[in-house]
Amino acid sequence: MFELIVGLIPASPLIAALWIGIAILFGAASGETHERRTRRIALTAGAISLIAVLTLVIARLTGALPDQLLLGGWLSSGDYRVNLNFTTDNLSLTLLVLASAACLFITRFSVNYMHREAGFHRFFLILSLFTFAMLLLVMSGNAVLTFVGWEIAGLCSYLLIAFFQDRPVAAENATRAFVTNRIGDAGFLLGIALSFHWLGSADWLTVTTGAASLSPVQAGMLASCFLLAAIAKSAQIPLAAWLARAMEGPTPSSALFYGAVMVHAGVYLLLRLQPLFEQSPMLMAVMAVIGLATAGYGFLAGLAQTDIKSALIFSTSGQLGLMFLACGLGFWQLALIHLCAHAIFRGYQFLSAPAILHQLQGQRARPVSAVLARQPRLYTAALRRFWLDDLGYWAIVDPVHRLAGYLNTFDNAVVDRATGLPAPAVNALSSLAQWEEHHLGAGKFMDLPGAARHPAYPAQSDPGILERVTAAAATLFHRVEEQLVFKALGQGMVTVSHRMGHSLSRVERWLGRSWAWIAVMAAILAGLAGIGEMMQGSGAAAGTESSDFPLLSLLLLVPIIGLIAALRTHQARTAFALGLTVAVAELILAGWVLIQFQPHAPGMQFVVQLPALPWLGVHFGVDGLNVLFLPLTALLTLLIILYAQPYHQQRAGVFIASVLGLEAALIGMFTALNLLQFWLFALIEVIPATVLIACYGTSAGRIRAAGQFVRSMLGGLALLLAGILLLGGNHAAATGGVWSFDLPALLETPVPERRQSLIFILLFAGLSVRLALFPLHSWLPMVAKHGTVAVGVVFLVGVKVGIYALLRFVLPLLPAAAQQWAGAVMALGLIGMVYGALLAFIRTDLRRLLAFAVISHTGALIAGLFALNASGLRGGLLLSLNLGLGGGGDCFIARRVALSPPRYDSISPAGRAVRRRAVDRTDLSGGDAGQYRYAGHSRF
Repeated sequence: MFELIVGLIPASPLIAALWIGIAILFGAASGETHERRTRRIALTAGAISLIAVLTLVIARLTGALPDQLLLGGWLSSGDYRVNLNFTTDNLSLTLLVLASAACLFITRFSVNYMHREAGFHRFFLILSLFTFAMLLLVMSGNAVLTFVGWEIAGLCSYLLIAFFQDRPVAAENATRAFVTNRIGDAGFLLGIALSFHWLGSADWLTVTTGAASLSPVQAGMLASCFLLAAIAKSAQIPLAAWLARAMEGPTPSSALFYGAVMVHAGVYLLLRLQPLFEQSPMLMAVMAVIGLATAGYGFLAGLAQTDIKSALIFSTSGQLGLMFLACGLGFWQLALIHLCAHAIFRGYQFLSAPAILHQLQGQRARPVSAVLARQPRLYTAALRRFWLDDLGYWAIVDPVHRLAGYLNTFDNAVVDRATGLPAPAVNALSSLAQWEEHHLGAGKFMDLPGAARHPAYPAQSDPGILERVTAAAATLFHRVEEQLVFKALGQGMVTVSHRMGHSLSRVERWLGRSWAWIAVMAAILAGLAGIGEMMQGSGAAAGTESSDFPLLSLLLLVPIIGLIAALRTHQARTAFALGLTVAVAELILAGWVLIQFQPHAPGMQFVVQLPALPWLGVHFGVDGLNVLFLPLTALLTLLIILYAQPYHQQRAGVFIASVLGLEAALIGMFTALNLLQFWLFALIEVIPATVLIACYGTSAGRIRAAGQFVRSMLGGLALLLAGILLLGGNHAAATGGVWSFDLPALLETPVPERRQSLIFILLFAGLSVRLALFPLHSWLPMVAKHGTVAVGVVFLVGVKVGIYALLRFVLPLLPAAAQQWAGAVMALGLIGMVYGALLAFIRTDLRRLLAFAVISHTGALIAGLFALNASGLRGGLLLSLNLGLGGGGDCFIARRVALSPPRYDSISPAGRAVRRRAVDRTDLSGGDAGQYRYAGHSRF
């Protein structure tokens, strides 16, 4: 009973946030017409959470509620385990009542305050998400869950500081606040790691009760980590400057985040860890000194402010310092009472400030303090916030910017040049393209005069190392093919091709008369699949399990049939209806595979095996490694078609066919148990992906992006094929000349350790291109920027193909080489993680930012994977799935932002003038009184 109520408290606002987010994504929450539904969702969720909290309070007063409630397990890694447990003691319930009530009341205040404001629905989405984060933070029973709420609350803070997207000042202030708080997050993460290492668990109960068993040094180090997190979150010296800059957001968010709830999270952390801090008297003295210094800083800096919002925020900083002082002196109960009283009073002051400003009619709320007026130096120091802001920028923000700038220069000067980026559009890998360029004069029409050349296509660029090698190889093959093929056999081939073309055109006209032929083709394909299912019994490997119903065959056939039908469809509405039907059917099949999958059964399940050639056969199967990727691929395909319907009405049939082709290729790669079969699906995938980039890209550079994509993919596939062929050759040498690329057969003929390194390097390098692993990542930012959203979403799943191939093929077949190269690969992954994160930090283009974020995540995945232990492998697989879902949503949002620039429909001319002034200057207080509006008055 109580477990259900506890779970309902954070779940209600989370469901509300997801509901509003999905509505925004699909255009069902926009403008004034949908405001009523959005506010009802947010208010209902907040009310449910508050009622559930009050129910727990009543149960606590009657003595029926225990201090801890366990909902189940969440994560386990070796001896370490993280549970879904929640604390319901007096401290948590007190903060729960405060947080849930404040969130509900300020949500209700925001309904009138944000009425007709551009971004109304986005505001309530973030507000609901923040409510979930704070409730989770307060009631979590372990440090890991608390950190989840801690981070989500920080993200919501960042989003609301930068809520007014037309203000460069808001974006700058949000960035400074976000970067400063990452210092505290690092301390929190280190505290979690030390808790696991020294105490074996991150449960708050374990940390507080086990603190007495720690040595003074250990207790001091652990408490210092959490103290650093509390200092950053509650804006204590020397990390206090970000709080004033956070006033750029709307007034309700300022009241909730920095007046009533979030800014007190650091003090709550101190109260929660009271027994731990009491084990380190020296650290409590440091805490008291920091609190006293912050109180003095807030008091003096607040005296120099003459507008309400700035004065309130510096007063808040001073009060938080007093709470830290009380904790440092051991007055824990006094600090809790001070926290509750200050949250209520300060929240009310922030909410009433707009009405006061409306009555003042632009006049300053108060003059400068007479004490400071007689002390020019002290006044200057207070006005400059004792130069803490400049110091923080110099010590924290600027170094990160500089390092990101250096890496950006390296990316442009070294990585792009090494890969030959940008390259001419007709520079291909095959000699046939070289021949066509030579004889058709492609170079003539590509070299346009300087005045006619598009700026996105530079005339000259330095060829990279890969491009030079490719060009030399292409020239050599061109000479051979031109002499032996084109001159000797060319004329005969042309004559035969013409005759066959005329004959096949009659067949094509005949097939095009009726849709019934599509059904005939489907029946033929189904018959072939049935034959394959019947023949698999004799060829199935030992330890595999087949299915009576050809689920995997249908998973591949359904998108192929939809692809063929879509190519024959010329009306956009029909094409999208067909695409949605196929995508829904594919999702149902993938879900059925997941339902029918038996997690504890050994070997492969739903096996399809059909020998075609001695060295190439159809071999599909599913186990725990790939079963979750199938519904993920099907789900994202359905979302792509739903999302793209309003934007791709031209040549809709080709678009749907390309998306379904990508889906079929991904399903084929995820289920392939034959390496050559996997490689063929990877090669086929390049075709629809290139069509989507070149034909449906979102900028003029889409052709260049498609060319770079093709060159990168073919280069990686060439390396991958070389490694696969060496594996097949090893099998042939071990079996007397019988070539095979089937995974079970290759596992029976292990590669000698002395030969594994070369094969490992070839396979890993080929998959690294697919993974967009540093430094073979240059294709991904271009595709993300110039390609369509469909390619971005699918390739976030497709990037995980590399992780899947490493787990499925490389590590089992080449264990010695993986162990030998593990250190170098982990170092490369860590470099890529930092490299991608820093380059993402300085990006202004959201889609390129997401691309570098993916590069950073890929580095983290590889580093964890090559730890070569069960926890690292399992974590890499789960993180791959998580990135596929989260990254897909990010791509949709990025496209939505690009198509929906900031609007000013509901802003009066006076409001626009105020916002222009906010862009032109940065107020020393970090806020601008002009951003206040009288509650319920949309024109102020």
